Amino acid sequence: MADWLVVLLVAAGGVVVLIVGARSLLARRHYHTSEATLVCPRTGAPVRCRLVVDGRSEEPVEVAHCSLLPGGRPTCEQDCVKLMNLGIRLAPVEPARPPRTHERPDAGEPGAGEEPGPPSP
Repeated sequence: MADWLVVLLVAAGGVVVLIVGARSLLARRHYHTSEATLVCPRTGAPVRCRLVVDGRSEEPVEVAHCSLLPGGRPTCEQDCVKLMNLGIRLAPVEPARPPRTHERPDAGEPGAGEEPGPPSP
């Protein structure tokens, strides 16, 4: 007589397991990886990282690989992820270009289109 109760409880448990598993798989689908070059906030060195990014909010979740660490697997507290999620940009600064010494005149300036030659006396 209690057999139907056992079958009902097992079936209900199976449905719960399927729902939890499906939600977990759907949630995992929203993550993707992204390559980034940034400055490590701990060392100040430029590093190449592979970030796991939440597809919905586009915020970094964790660092999957870091060129600064041996083996690439991060063992730090990942302060870079915390700072990026606060909106702090960690991109390396490109060096300034040196000033050009031999600039060509614009099209509207006198001497435009002429070949440079020896100075006139």
